[in-house]
Amino acid sequence: MSASFRAPVLRRLPLLAALTMAGCAALPSQQQQPASTPQIHQQHLASLANIKQFYLEGRIGVQAEGRGFSGTTRWHHEGPANDIGLFSPLGSQVAKINITADGVTLITNNGKIYRANNAETLTQETLGWSLPMQGLPDWVLGRPKAGPVTESHWDQAGRLTRLQQDGWNIEYPQYAEAEGYQLPTKVTLRSPKLNLKLVIEQWYGLPDKDNRAQEESQQ
Repeated sequence: MSASFRAPVLRRLPLLAALTMAGCAALPSQQQQPASTPQIHQQHLASLANIKQFYLEGRIGVQAEGRGFSGTTRWHHEGPANDIGLFSPLGSQVAKINITADGVTLITNNGKIYRANNAETLTQETLGWSLPMQGLPDWVLGRPKAGPVTESHWDQAGRLTRLQQDGWNIEYPQYAEAEGYQLPTKVTLRSPKLNLKLVIEQWYGLPDKDNRAQEESQQ
């Protein structure tokens, strides 16, 4: 019985092999995407160099040595000045952080006011985790801060996908166009003591890219 069962299968093998080969031959060849180059990466960074101000709104999650925070944020950055609001998932304000060249002020939800020389120290003392404002205004835009870079990787469009700088490992899994710029919509920062995730839902208040390009072409 077993021999009679196998015989039809064996007779079909040449036909199956022919169909398989024909199917493989019909598959379209996949075109390889052109690899990025350092020049493409530098062109992308140059397009971001003129961003000195921005507004963003999004979600933030922090984990730091047993403490954490999850909620939303609104951030206005302009030169050395930063106004950052942290809000609970229900929308109530947890803290308001104001950073100027003269120092940092943090106001809690119960109205207490704290001051310090830098945001890292102040947020660590009041919130239990340190907000890395020395580099974050650049990192959130998808560019390194001024100074040495330990390691960097970028995609085919020249946009950063991974960055190591100042002891931080930064990943950029997603970008989108915002007012003519290619900007991150997801950023993850990791250090030995803190994990921080930002999901940017809206970018606005960026400099006009078209007008800037026209000014440079006329120079």
